[in-house]
Amino acid sequence: MPKRSANALKPPRLPILTFDEWQLRLALDGVFNVTWLMPGEPLLSILWKFACANALPGHVLLHLVCPVVDPSEGVVPVRKAINVKDLCRLIRLPRNVLLVSLHDAQRHGRYHTNFRYCRQCAAHSYHSVLHQLEEEDRCPAHQQSLETRCPHWRRETPYIVSASIIEAPFRCVWCRSHFSYGRLSLLSTAPAMRRQDRLAIERCKKRVRRTNKHSMSRSTTMP
Repeated sequence: MPKRSANALKPPRLPILTFDEWQLRLALDGVFNVTWLMPGEPLLSILWKFACANALPGHVLLHLVCPVVDPSEGVVPVRKAINVKDLCRLIRLPRNVLLVSLHDAQRHGRYHTNFRYCRQCAAHSYHSVLHQLEEEDRCPAHQQSLETRCPHWRRETPYIVSASIIEAPFRCVWCRSHFSYGRLSLLSTAPAMRRQDRLAIERCKKRVRRTNKHSMSRSTTMP
């Protein structure tokens, strides 16, 4: 996978725009590069990158994604709550990529309702849909225990798409401290998506799909 430019995600300097002007500007020259994505990224992580690249305030982006939702309350990133067709037009990503980035609302209880992260992945601005699964206790790439609490204030950030959370990428929504380590060791500064990391994530995704398929087949055959 091509290396991401350090300047690629730097927000441009733009004037204050209305909602309609934001929609027009994004329709004409909205920025998003598919090479910025890493395997298994959830919608929240995708929106963090999209907001940064296009200098979108959190309340504006949420209005564009879910016009009927209160930006302060936000929306849970599940397939039932998000209009994937409109999202495809906004971000210009394939439908299958966006579907994979969302959890299945019918499987509530299988995923955490608070943001759950690997500190080593967070150091490289990476988060996975696998991190949110209830049955996963460790990051498949780094084998670190997954955490939900802020390292400093010990509060949890809800796993929703809201204005305040969009404006705090990989940071605690309460105190804005980063979810990663204060100082990274030489080992943890290695790229998060090394080949072995991608392979570990893909193996975990396949295992989860097999488990889900087996669970669904059992539920349909039970009397």
